[in-house]
Amino acid sequence: MNETPEKTPMEEISSQSSRSRSKKKMIISICACFFSVLFILVGSVVLFVNARLSTYRYVPDEENTSSVSSKKPIESVEQQENQFVGDAEKVDGMYHDDMVTNILLLGVDDYQPNDPGRSDSMLMVSLDRRHKKLKLTSFMRDTYVSIPGYNYYKLNTGYFLGGAPLQVKTIEKNFQVDIDRYVIIDFEAFPKIIDALGGITVELSAAEAEEMNEKSGVTGATEGVNQLNGAQARYYSRIRNCKFTDPDTGDVYYDDYGRIRRQQRVIDILIANFEDASVTQMLTLANEIVPYLVSNISPDEMVTLAKDSLTYMNYSMETCQIPNNELHYSDTLYPAHIGEPYSVLIPDTLQDNVLYLNRFIYEDSFPELAAFELPSEKETTTEETESTP
Repeated sequence: MNETPEKTPMEEISSQSSRSRSKKKMIISICACFFSVLFILVGSVVLFVNARLSTYRYVPDEENTSSVSSKKPIESVEQQENQFVGDAEKVDGMYHDDMVTNILLLGVDDYQPNDPGRSDSMLMVSLDRRHKKLKLTSFMRDTYVSIPGYNYYKLNTGYFLGGAPLQVKTIEKNFQVDIDRYVIIDFEAFPKIIDALGGITVELSAAEAEEMNEKSGVTGATEGVNQLNGAQARYYSRIRNCKFTDPDTGDVYYDDYGRIRRQQRVIDILIANFEDASVTQMLTLANEIVPYLVSNISPDEMVTLAKDSLTYMNYSMETCQIPNNELHYSDTLYPAHIGEPYSVLIPDTLQDNVLYLNRFIYEDSFPELAAFELPSEKETTTEETESTP
């Protein structure tokens, strides 16, 4: 990718923005499904893994017009445990730890080899062998950031302008996190995953059921507990016009925040379903999802990840959202290079989000990350200090 600023046809960017508003078909759940399938699929049946994974499209970095910087091969858990592991360090201005593998999963609409499509979902999976955790970071697509070689746009514009390599570079440059690999997943995979597992059980509000009946293409949803098929589950995860009430905490979320919470809810349900899936279901699932994958993870690395599946699935799982709710605000801008009103999420501040994200991923491996506190955490610390005799 040429790093000097370029002119981008404004009519193309504007039409892309309107299309993404009207066609929000991709969801983070698709991304989580890939790793759930990969982790639970095989265990130690390497020959089966090779046969199934051979159907995905492997794209080595040198084939890309804008290559991701050279990355260390993904090693097995056993290799990591049997060799000396140095301290975490910053590499090229990015936080890095050989014991942590960051893989960016991109849910895209209408992917084709000569047309990158549009990415409405960005989920980073962090395999943290140092702390024995599986961490999921959701990046909000409307975050206003600098796209390397271009200008300031919404975060997911990086994918539109330069595919997965530029999307990786955009996140790395803005949030100072080292991304090791990426996986592109076509939205068509999602309903097939759900149907292969027999659907998912979700409790719907009256408003959610009404919207699904009107727009999902399938009727029959009702207020209360529902068994959703693939098409219904996909649309449920896209809903942003109805409030979402967290069934565990009672907290209420609106707009994109509600959509992200629905997606995380679907992920939780899917993972629980995967754990109970039969061998037949998993075989069907593998046949359905793998052909929809495009990745710079090599076939050997795919097998390594699959062989370590049981280890990773026994890790505790944690989730994070970037930008953090306490560290951003919504605004409508009027950038000259866009030529129309531009509703975005502005990090407040970007550096605070950098520290928050990397604290989540690397925890106490860096002193400045361990010392960082969110505004709410600072208030708690102050209250505790004042109450101490």
